Amino acid sequence: MKLTFRQKIFLSKLLDAYRDMKEPVHYSVIANRLGLNNSTAYDMLRLLEKKGMVTSEYDTPKETAGPGRSSIRFVPTAETIELFAHLAGDIREQDEWDDIKTRVLTNLSRGEANDYKDILNELLARMPEPRSSLVRCTEVMTALLLKLRESKQNLTEQSSVDNLLKAPASKLRMSILAGLILGLSYTDQETQRFLGIYQEYAEKYEASLQGLSRDSLFKLHRFTRDVWNILKTPTF
Repeated sequence: MKLTFRQKIFLSKLLDAYRDMKEPVHYSVIANRLGLNNSTAYDMLRLLEKKGMVTSEYDTPKETAGPGRSSIRFVPTAETIELFAHLAGDIREQDEWDDIKTRVLTNLSRGEANDYKDILNELLARMPEPRSSLVRCTEVMTALLLKLRESKQNLTEQSSVDNLLKAPASKLRMSILAGLILGLSYTDQETQRFLGIYQEYAEKYEASLQGLSRDSLFKLHRFTRDVWNILKTPTF
């Protein structure tokens, strides 16, 4: 069901009021919270009812106030509750991803080796924790790139990585990229030990990658390209 931004605002206010009051909500409550007149709020809630996002019912007060709209109250449907739970999850994922993106790129840009080790250790420590698909892929890919740098490979000559990152983003390419980076760094003994750890998360990475939306895939691709461009510069 497609909803306009305005309709989502109405539903959000209805859901908040319903949770606060723990009972069906009179449309005047929504009108008051949005600074609108009662008829506007009523008409919108009726429209949302037609879309299956709310249900209405007539209250039966002990003292009848007379016929009319004043007795109608609204309740969000299960679909609305699920929708906003999903939206809240999206917001949390975006906040978490913004945080890791900022911290990683900022620390890498400083060019201090200790920062790389700190980032890698932090990523490895966090991997067992529950993660959204985008954050999981971001953390694993960052760890792989940092392990490639530690393997003392000449990063400026890894044209195969460059080619994959310069090509349009796709789940297949991001999957191949993870395996390629691990293979390039496999000659390092420490990285061979890391392989045992990575295998545990390789399946999670692949599953998370397949679950990414198109927008999240583009974010992962751009972020990976940014990290790669920082790490392969001659100053390292």
